[in-house]
Parts: sequence; structure tokens; C-alpha cells
Amino acid sequence: MLEVKMLAVLLMTIVVLDALIFTPTKTKCEVVDALRKAGAREEDLRNWVCLVEHESGYQYNLRQYNDSGIFQLYDVWCDRQSGYFGTTCYTLNIYGCSDTCSSFLNEDISNDAYCAVRIKQCQGFSAWDAWRLYCTDLTSPRYDYSEC
Repeated sequence: MLEVKMLAVLLMTIVVLDALIFTPTKTKCEVVDALRKAGAREEDLRNWVCLVEHESGYQYNLRQYNDSGIFQLYDVWCDRQSGYFGTTCYTLNIYGCSDTCSSFLNEDISNDAYCAVRIKQCQGFSAWDAWRLYCTDLTSPRYDYSEC
């Protein structure tokens, strides 16, 4: 009986370690680079780093509830038949981004960043729950991106 319990604990440990080791993530600098290319303002990057850390832990293939990808973009922003690629807030708020939700789950986060930056321009960072909950104090060194 003891051997069965030990085997169960060993298997559980292997499963947890596998999830920790092989979870696909991006680095902070990869996220910052994608955001810069998508037009994010330099003075907003600490906010973005905090948001990504708390929304997804830098996992790009994360699907939670109705949110997708590294920025955890809500379903209302994707899979819309008439998705919008431009920057006019009125149209973006009605039609969402011109992406499928599944496209936010792949390794290429450039479209995720472009959609997220446009959402932020229209609704501010308060469009993300994690930003409202965790990103009021950005002085922590973990939000520093100067090495990027």
C-alpha cells in the first residue's frame, strides 16, 4: 500500500514538473519588443509588463474562461465576422479585432500585441481585470524592462 502511495506521489510530481518546465512562454523582452512594434507607448511598457505577468504569466497559449493568449484578450475582441483592423475606437468597440481567438494562442504574439494596444488606446488598461487588481504600484523591479 505504501508503494502505491509513493508511486502516486512520484507521478503527480512528474506531471507538475512537466507543466512547469514545458509551459510555452515568452520572455519579458519578447513581449516588450512585440508591444513596441505594435505601437505601444514607451511610458506604458511597465503597465504592459505588469498586465502580462498577472494575466498570463507570459504563457502565450493560455485559454482561461473567455480569454485568450498572452494578453488574455476577451472573446468579444476576436472571432467576429466583421473584425476591424483599424484604430477608430467606435468601430473597434463594435467589431473587435480582425483575429480569431485561436490566433492569440500561437507562438506569434504580434497580432495579439496589435489588438491589445488598440484596446488599450480605446478603453485604457482598465479593460483588464488583472491590471486593475495588481498594477497600481509599478515600482517593483520585476516590471523593469530596461534590459530590453
